[in-house]
Amino acid sequence: MHLYCHIPFCVRKCAYCGFYSVYAPAATVAGFPELLCREFSLRNPDGEVPRTWYLGGGTPTLLGAEGLTRMAELFAPFFPVVGLEEWTIEANPADCSSAVIDAALKVGVNRISVGVQSFDDRLLADMGRRHTASVSRDLLRRLQSAGLDNFGIDLITGFPGETDESWLYTLEQALECAPKHISVYALSVEPHTVLSYRIGKGLVATPDDDQVMNRLKIATIMLNEAGYRRYEISNYALPGYECRHNLAVWHGEDYLGLGPAAASRFGDRRWTNAPDLKKYGGALASGEIPPAQSDIRLTPEEDAVERTLFRFRLGEGLDLTAAAAAFPVLADRLRAWDKVLRKLSAHGITEPIPNGWRLTPRGFEVCDAVLAELS
Repeated sequence: MHLYCHIPFCVRKCAYCGFYSVYAPAATVAGFPELLCREFSLRNPDGEVPRTWYLGGGTPTLLGAEGLTRMAELFAPFFPVVGLEEWTIEANPADCSSAVIDAALKVGVNRISVGVQSFDDRLLADMGRRHTASVSRDLLRRLQSAGLDNFGIDLITGFPGETDESWLYTLEQALECAPKHISVYALSVEPHTVLSYRIGKGLVATPDDDQVMNRLKIATIMLNEAGYRRYEISNYALPGYECRHNLAVWHGEDYLGLGPAAASRFGDRRWTNAPDLKKYGGALASGEIPPAQSDIRLTPEEDAVERTLFRFRLGEGLDLTAAAAAFPVLADRLRAWDKVLRKLSAHGITEPIPNGWRLTPRGFEVCDAVLAELS
């Protein structure tokens, strides 16, 4: 089992962000670890111990040094927080002080993912980010000086106003900072965001699909040449530094999500907590499980499909023989998948691996369409 905690606090919303987050007073933020711990107790009565722990957001670093220390103290009776295979926190360069870094490493955090997004100050301002490129560089240097070996950065391409030159500069600067992991995301315009409003009013325009695809290809070439392996559609890592938590999710392992708007995949159930901090806290104060936005119980075949299909997001692909052994209920479907994947290979979208198939770089570009055809 793997554990995810959604920390739903932000000083302000980024222009493109569709994730659930709110501004909250300091007392609310300080009391949030207690709520997460209560939910964990209610959701995990059998006392399963997670292998990985991921704090995402929102802005986890807004918990501060005291909040991270309190989080570790609260969860320590349930599992050895220092002994986890991987404990990741997402860090905003604007909020990650040296005190936060020191506290994180002291309590057992062994991986930090930094939301750099760009090294172009003009784009960062348009995105609504509260940091500059120099602040990101400074944070990455401080992580290295603190002795943290395993840190990564997130980048976004396709934002309005980005040029080929600015994207190339961002990639060059990212490599100069020497992270062990780099995530490269194509911008997704989410509804009800500042960015979607600007686009709808004709105030800005995003680059066309061909431009974005070309920038993603440039990223792949540069990162591969620098020794990073593309182990998932949007994720590159030096050997041995792949994100174990995310790999577990893509491998179909169980994960428990805590916090408002957090998603879980546990046993034959898939559910998402309602994105409402007030209702979330109110339920837990009454000793009740927080309300769900959705809660689905899967059939054995649906469960098996979900646990196998997303392996196509990974560079390793899907071993059909292993999948058939793990999920006998998929026997007929796997034979059908094999025919579809064989057909797609003629178009350069898939390629064979021992006992199975994986997507080619061209296939990664149309992954959603491939998954839709298989499902």
